[in-house]
Amino acid sequence: MGLAAAGMVAASSLAAWSAERTIIVLDASGSMWGQIDGKPKLEIARETLRSVLPTIPADRELGLMAYGHRQKGSCTDIELVVEPAAGTADAIAAAADKMKFLGKTPLSDAVRQAAEALRYTEDKATVVLITDGIETCNADPCALGKELEQSGVDFTAHVVGFGLSRDEGRQVACLAENTGGRYIQASDGQGLNEALSETVAAPPASARAEQPEKPEPVVLPEAAVTAPDSAPIGSGIEVSWTGPGTGNDYIDIVPAGYDEVSGELAYAYVDRGSPLPIRVPGKVGDYVVRYVWEGPDGRHVLASKPIGVIDSEVALVAPPKVSVGEAFNVEWKGPDSGGDYIDIVPAGYTEVSGEISYFYVEGGNPAKIEAPGKAGDYQIRYILEGPDGRRMLTSIPLEVSDAAVSLAFQPTVGAGEKIDIHWTGPASSGDYLDLVPEGHTEPSGETAYFYIDGSPDGETATMQAPGDAGEYQVRYVLEAPGGRRVMASQPITVTPAAATLNAPEAVETGTTFAVEWTGPMADQDYIDLVPQGHSEISGELAYFYVAQSEDGTAKLTAPEKPGAYELRYVLEAPGGRRVLTRVPITVQ
Repeated sequence: MGLAAAGMVAASSLAAWSAERTIIVLDASGSMWGQIDGKPKLEIARETLRSVLPTIPADRELGLMAYGHRQKGSCTDIELVVEPAAGTADAIAAAADKMKFLGKTPLSDAVRQAAEALRYTEDKATVVLITDGIETCNADPCALGKELEQSGVDFTAHVVGFGLSRDEGRQVACLAENTGGRYIQASDGQGLNEALSETVAAPPASARAEQPEKPEPVVLPEAAVTAPDSAPIGSGIEVSWTGPGTGNDYIDIVPAGYDEVSGELAYAYVDRGSPLPIRVPGKVGDYVVRYVWEGPDGRHVLASKPIGVIDSEVALVAPPKVSVGEAFNVEWKGPDSGGDYIDIVPAGYTEVSGEISYFYVEGGNPAKIEAPGKAGDYQIRYILEGPDGRRMLTSIPLEVSDAAVSLAFQPTVGAGEKIDIHWTGPASSGDYLDLVPEGHTEPSGETAYFYIDGSPDGETATMQAPGDAGEYQVRYVLEAPGGRRVMASQPITVTPAAATLNAPEAVETGTTFAVEWTGPMADQDYIDLVPQGHSEISGELAYFYVAQSEDGTAKLTAPEKPGAYELRYVLEAPGGRRVLTRVPITVQ
């Protein structure tokens, strides 16, 4: 597949911007276990680096920064793995091959540290960020881009969005745009290869000399927008537009006098047609509706129309678009009579009962409400509970979209082992991850599960693999108004568990003896001693939990009665206990 570039420069001039000293910042977070066409993204990234790096000129000074590769749940797990120097291609490829993919996505701080390692305030410097996720450590990549551009001598950041959605790409593209770099959307291995070839592997100096010193100026196309002169707070309006209509063009609303092309209050892509519905802010003031064009050299405001946002006695202020099951705030103005409530119903629904979700206004302002579990067009309404019955006072449209849900984990684990899962999703109350046999379709009857509100960092979870080997599915199950829905699933292979026991062939009655063992070491696994031929996984004469051992040995006490016995390694895993191995021992 080709690249969908939302960049800042024409492709013909990009090679001229490739710096002599560059650091690749590689996303090594747990989400890189996510798959594209059945292959983990981390494997695609490794293969691409091995392919592209040998094409880099020998005198190019190149380094590697990584984040999320050593710890789960840490926003400080950032490391300069390979110092920038000439001839580092093999070292970078080898480092990526050995890297673990575990943690969070502190991409902003990683780019900052890469810039500092390149002495960006003293020398020309370029950072190429490869990320498959957005910032998850409470930093602002847009603000960072402005800061590095202002304080750097000649600093450029290129951002390669590996498998990001269009909306996710918008959240990191500004880091490149604000430094004169490119944002490139790479949807697969070929796209990633092309992106790295364009940003990391610059042509030889002779080829660069043939490039023009300055790109040709971009001719701005014509556009126009038509919108109401004013609208009540939080209301929906329709904006008619004419313009290029290219894939990433959009209509937005910003405060009057605001000239940035990021940080807008609301936006909608023009590929939805004209007129285009959009929601005005919930604060009284002067604003501007704009047509923003995604050109070859970045974003440009082609047309604008002022609009005043005025107050209203009855109003609802809420996001124009939410994901299925998402809990979001609704601000309201109204009579606040006893029994008044805010509800969500399908678009066009006129009854004042049968709502999908609701809250009573006496509970406070703003209040949270949960979106339906099915995508579609809805409306949020203020319902007055009057002496003559219920009456709708106002309503605003609400678009509910299917959530961007992803699951990332190692595709093969041993029976009883822990599965570390990196997830994204609506995070509704009651949502959970489960593990079911392949072919299981019901949102119940799971083999193992994990409620995501128990996640320590809001993006990772740990479950235990079943004790039976086989093919399974890890699923994200949405719990939302309207019932449960399986939002995403990904296969996982569970391989048979193995264990060994090493102990004396015979021991004296009542004596303590040592047992050496290897095995899955699940939390509740244990080694026990039972009469020979004992088939139950209970009734043991002695036992030892393997988690209590620090060196792979256990101490057991022999029975007082001589005879033939067995030592067993017992796996405790979803589906029940299983004896993995057993060895005979004689008590004399």
